Amino acid sequence: MIESLTNSRFGTKRRGLALNLGAAAAWGCVLGSLSFLTGAARTLAKPQENTKPGTKSAAESEKKGKPAAESDAGSAEFKRLAARATEARHQEKLQEAAELYEEAVRLNPRWEEGWWYLGTLAYDANKYRDGVRAFRNLVELNRQNVPGLALLGLCEFETHDYENAFVHLEMAKSKGKELDDELWHVVEYHLALLDIFHIDFEAAHKLLNDLVHHNVLSQNVKMALGLTLLRVPLLPDQVDPEKDALLSQAGTIGELMALEDFNEADTLFQKLQRDYPTTLFVHYAYAEMLAGLSEYEKAEEELREEVKVNPESAMPYLLGAYVDVRLDRYQDALPLAQEAVKRVPQSFVAHYLLGRALLATNKVIDAVDELTAAKRLAPESPEVRYSLSLALARSKRPRDAAAEAAEFRRLTALAQSERSQGASEVKTSSRDSSEPGELSPDQVQTPPANAPRQ
Repeated sequence: MIESLTNSRFGTKRRGLALNLGAAAAWGCVLGSLSFLTGAARTLAKPQENTKPGTKSAAESEKKGKPAAESDAGSAEFKRLAARATEARHQEKLQEAAELYEEAVRLNPRWEEGWWYLGTLAYDANKYRDGVRAFRNLVELNRQNVPGLALLGLCEFETHDYENAFVHLEMAKSKGKELDDELWHVVEYHLALLDIFHIDFEAAHKLLNDLVHHNVLSQNVKMALGLTLLRVPLLPDQVDPEKDALLSQAGTIGELMALEDFNEADTLFQKLQRDYPTTLFVHYAYAEMLAGLSEYEKAEEELREEVKVNPESAMPYLLGAYVDVRLDRYQDALPLAQEAVKRVPQSFVAHYLLGRALLATNKVIDAVDELTAAKRLAPESPEVRYSLSLALARSKRPRDAAAEAAEFRRLTALAQSERSQGASEVKTSSRDSSEPGELSPDQVQTPPANAPRQ
């Protein structure tokens, strides 16, 4: 019955799982590592003094005591090397400067300025492994050195150490007030690339939109927006150059949507469909925009077209169920949401939409089960908590319902507080407060892979 209803709505049968990673092979042409050119790293930030010297590594070093090193640090030889290194750097004799800084930090391994300039010189020379070593030493001495954290993450990105790159870039971003605008934008861009690579397109979309809003409209950002729009889990330099025109067109649409120029985006979407009628996720991306503009009938037409070219994806079923729920067509939403849960059981949105449809069709016990599954997958979603509280109340569990309602209020207040403080990465809700329990179309995403970032 579920299969036949699904078939009647979208004109195809389920053929496989949703996360279409096989599509990446059609795009792939593995080249070198990605380099986002921003100018000389030395100009991005000045070396920071350690305002909190009591870090663990510093304290441990002090306890152990290194009288020889301390003597060397204050020696005439160290001072001479430091002065010569600074002079060579000012004269743009960069290789000589790097060698002198290397000698100086050998004498005084706790010299933060020396590690900073060793790292920036290495970064500008594309010697990223040397940069990792220098910035790692700097950060161990002073964990409050945010530019050092950022450049450590960027060097790790270039050496393909994506797990550590993500950790250090996120740390730098969380303390972003201490970064200048240019380095902040470079950090956001590389975090977006890592999110794309690990199939977290919603997070990448938010970071890239923030760059567009700050007038960062480079070709690099446009290509990343194209990858996000078309849900291609590759880094830009892994993409076949023959796909550049397609990605550029898609990226232009992404820019226009970020700038809320939906009329022009609509025109370019139609051209993109004509130029690339069989490209995966073109129709889906158009449908998502239309749904966000409440043009639900047109969105459903695009979803039907998406399924024809992309039958293995769960995304059209998720967005189709979302549209039906928004229009109170809960009976129609049921088979689509059930199909989405089968394809992506790790998606909290699939369970949430199915729970909403079940509750509205008086299948209360099943609704509680699905919404509980959604809560387990997304405990910080106020929408899930609100709907679960309604389901629990109807299942005559008032105490549990009250607890979920209280958590809904707490999470909603927290999200509103973060938005009022200008937080750009609130991932809980973008709905209007007058519509509790409602997601927005851009939240109808399959979850990123749970694999480590490596």
